[in-house]
Amino acid sequence: MISGSYSFNAANIPVPKGITDSSGCTDLSVKQVTAEGFSGLYWLNSRLPWTYKDFLWSDKEHDVLVLMWGSVYNRSEFLTSTQPGEEVNDPQLVARLFANEGPDFVKRLNGDFSIFLLRPMEKRAYLYRDQMGIRPMAYAIESEILHFSTDMVGLCMSLSADCNIDREYLLGYFKFINYTKTPERKVVKLLPGHYLEFFPGGHRINRYWEPEKINQDKALSHNQMLSDLKALLQDAISIRCDKRFNAGAHVSGGLDSGYVAALARREFAHQPDFKGFSWSPDEFDIPEGARHDERKLVTGTSTYAGIQPVFSSMSSNEFPGIVSAYDKNYGFFSEDFTLRQAVEFKINLILSGWGGDEFVSTGGCAIEADLLRSLNLRTFFRRNPLFPIRRFVRVMLACIINPALGFLGRDTRRSLRNDTCYIKRNFKKSNKKALDSFYLNTSRRQLHLGMLRFYHLPNRCEAWAVSGYRKGVEYRYPLMDIRIIEYMLKVPSKLLCVTDHYRPVLRLISEGILPEEVRWNRSKNDPVYWKYMNGLYEEASKIFMKEVGVWRANPYLDFVDFDSLEKDISTLNTNFAETERRILVRSLVYLKAINEFTVSYMKVIRDRGA
Repeated sequence: MISGSYSFNAANIPVPKGITDSSGCTDLSVKQVTAEGFSGLYWLNSRLPWTYKDFLWSDKEHDVLVLMWGSVYNRSEFLTSTQPGEEVNDPQLVARLFANEGPDFVKRLNGDFSIFLLRPMEKRAYLYRDQMGIRPMAYAIESEILHFSTDMVGLCMSLSADCNIDREYLLGYFKFINYTKTPERKVVKLLPGHYLEFFPGGHRINRYWEPEKINQDKALSHNQMLSDLKALLQDAISIRCDKRFNAGAHVSGGLDSGYVAALARREFAHQPDFKGFSWSPDEFDIPEGARHDERKLVTGTSTYAGIQPVFSSMSSNEFPGIVSAYDKNYGFFSEDFTLRQAVEFKINLILSGWGGDEFVSTGGCAIEADLLRSLNLRTFFRRNPLFPIRRFVRVMLACIINPALGFLGRDTRRSLRNDTCYIKRNFKKSNKKALDSFYLNTSRRQLHLGMLRFYHLPNRCEAWAVSGYRKGVEYRYPLMDIRIIEYMLKVPSKLLCVTDHYRPVLRLISEGILPEEVRWNRSKNDPVYWKYMNGLYEEASKIFMKEVGVWRANPYLDFVDFDSLEKDISTLNTNFAETERRILVRSLVYLKAINEFTVSYMKVIRDRGA
């Protein structure tokens, strides 16, 4: 992680007090960086194989300083003229490319990175963030000083002056919000695919990646698409498998994580053990009537690929503490426990299939709209026969009519109402752009672009980047390789309909990589996991409901309808339906998490001012 402050007018400037917090992690050490008008920091974690050369490059002769967190995966493209034995780390590579090509050099990078680049003599500074937002970057500009950090919450706490927390940020679990928001309104997230240029008199935000300009390739054939994507996927995994790490992967019963884990295992064949982490519980009875046990598919993929499955053993005694650590895990409770398991097994790199659903393996119903629009009627009616007529009507409403008219489906509207049932009326409304991006897509292209606009992909990535680094674990996401995203935008939807397979690309190219029962599994539901988590939420809520009186006194929870909440708690064991009970229980858990976040957040601010 990196942080810093830069001013044109001061010879030396301190980093804001409080931003050096290492969150009690004994493996972290803070290193200081200074230059004319600049004071910065980077964190080294002893569990990771990086040294200062992976974070810092300074060359006074050429007037450049690079402070960087992340990796460039296509570095070999730029090092063809390197002398034998010459070591060029990523920050030095960035400095070279900037010197040769100027600020737009970043257009050629394929990687996960947050970069601060300083030209002290020219009095210019730059912030860069990778195209997909794998690495975080937040900044604030006040009194002609640029403050930045990859620890967004830490920067907010350091710069908060009025002891106020943006309520929309806190409401992210209960409704759709603008997920680029931060707790402190003056602190802004640099958007993925953008860079900031800071100069005397102002600053400028430049967008360097524009996927909207990628045109569909109508000459592409089905076989060529499969061949190209297979090569891209394999290379995307390979270039992220840095042998300096001790690696593992997420493994579920699905195609995305299974494909990534299986090929990553081959890359790390030298490792005696390769762990596959599952959120499903280790010892837990399958719910009555459930048709699907995710653990069997996880075991099948793991056995087939030579992976040792690691299931969750998170207990009801541990769960309340994990909920209370919301400021460290950002609400990803299951992954918090996975990180603990990774540390226990000395794993410091986790490969994830996150992002596959939105791009390479999408089965989104916006494909049906594409078929109609392009008059591929034979294919459309093969996939959506007129009879039974009720099913056909449901497809037309969900995939064609509702998105075109901007109407949310009935189930979606009910879910949104349920999620905000304990939120006061003036705070209930979701962000329309977020809803439109996620639900109301009238083409597959719009679906892909909407997923990029919606910010839910980088929201998870930036949270895991920070929480993982604190524990000494690096995350990498091969299915979010920029080349794969750009390629899928070129693919006509009709090529995804040559067969009637749901999620056809990975289903076809994973032959020989995944077991057949996983390749042809259509279910994404995991009844064992949800029953397990519901039990943990239920037990924790019994503890948390006793604290509601304390929460009522928290001024940052003024959006909560405590009267309704306490009324339902008082009648919880009498006339509550299962759905209503689950809504109440989950609301209690997330309100507890948010309360603890605000308490710890304000404590840092008060301690800073003491």
